[in-house]
Amino acid sequence: MNKSEAIYIANESLRANVLNEGNTQFSQIVRYVNDEGWWLNIPLANFRKENHFLLCSEKNRIIRHLMLKPNGILSPATKFRVKDGVADVFISAANPKKLVDILQGGSKYSFNKHLVDEHRY
Repeated sequence: MNKSEAIYIANESLRANVLNEGNTQFSQIVRYVNDEGWWLNIPLANFRKENHFLLCSEKNRIIRHLMLKPNGILSPATKFRVKDGVADVFISAANPKKLVDILQGGSKYSFNKHLVDEHRY
């Protein structure tokens, strides 16, 4: 699965062309220390515009679609580990219902309220 395929699946499921290469980040499950999950690297400036995130689990054949509305997360620099103006987020796949950033230096922010849909393929 790649970003273009995930965007296509999500747009088909939504029956709209909402997602595109410019407003969407894609992440597949990777290993991090003793966990597995999804990495998101979000430039702080992007928190002022609409962003879509597609979290792919090929093993479960599901794509979790998150959407951040403009200014939907206030003061992101205080909620996430930030390096060079980019928020580093790692969402554990151990409990995908929680969708929580587990990185040290962050506030354990839950992206659950930003879940739009789960697209099966």
